[in-house]
Amino acid sequence: MHDLLINPAFQAGIAPFAVALPVGLMLRRAGWFWAGLALSAAFAVTVALTVGFQFQPWTSTRKIIALGFAATGAGLLLDLYPWDRRWVSALVFVAGAAAAVWVIWPVVQRREVWQAAMLIALGALYSGWCAAAMEGLRSRPIAGAISAVSLGVGTGIVTLLGASALLGQMGLALGAAAGALALLVCFGRKTEIGSLAMLPAGVVLGLVGIGGLVYAKVPWYSLVLLAWVPVCGWVPVPSSWPRWLQSGAVLVLTGVPSAIAAWLVWRVAGGVPL
Repeated sequence: MHDLLINPAFQAGIAPFAVALPVGLMLRRAGWFWAGLALSAAFAVTVALTVGFQFQPWTSTRKIIALGFAATGAGLLLDLYPWDRRWVSALVFVAGAAAAVWVIWPVVQRREVWQAAMLIALGALYSGWCAAAMEGLRSRPIAGAISAVSLGVGTGIVTLLGASALLGQMGLALGAAAGALALLVCFGRKTEIGSLAMLPAGVVLGLVGIGGLVYAKVPWYSLVLLAWVPVCGWVPVPSSWPRWLQSGAVLVLTGVPSAIAAWLVWRVAGGVPL
């Protein structure tokens, strides 16, 4: 049993999927956006199996974990209260950007001024974009869930190839959990996931990507490609199609930039550095 619990494939794939699916099924009965909590529950399981819940001293990974859970609370507030949606995207972008600066600050402090400015700009732009773009898909459960799958799997593979196993596991875990939610959305009765799922997904995956760039060997161009995943999620598909066909179309659209990013990094890395 111990060997299973410490197996990376179990921690990053099997466990989060196995948790997200039944949790999503149970919470879906409560209606509203509660099924979206399955994503955070699955993420918590992966955290428990890998680094645990000790947050001191603050490392980049622990900061990302803490910010992911904070994003769950913020997503709940966004779903609960009738916010003016015109301002939400801007606020989420700023919050995501600030989160990235906090995560990479130890490295920024040790760089020359121009290098520090570039890191801050790139980190803030990418993390803020992922948070805002993914949260913007909250009202489209099929596109949102499938985009989270593609961005999670793509980010996980790219980061893993970039020589950061732990960050790669976190990305893959969210992709696997989003896959469970996608099954509920596609093949079950109507399931809404809202900001409760999309905000933490966007925040964590944006921070994992920029963390892989700064702390590992993730190339910048892979993040440019991954940034297109939520954009492709916005491409309209015919609403007259069955949900499974709509899901397949969105998976193809969002999977293309994710797959290209992983392939390019694979060519450079030459394999998984484990």
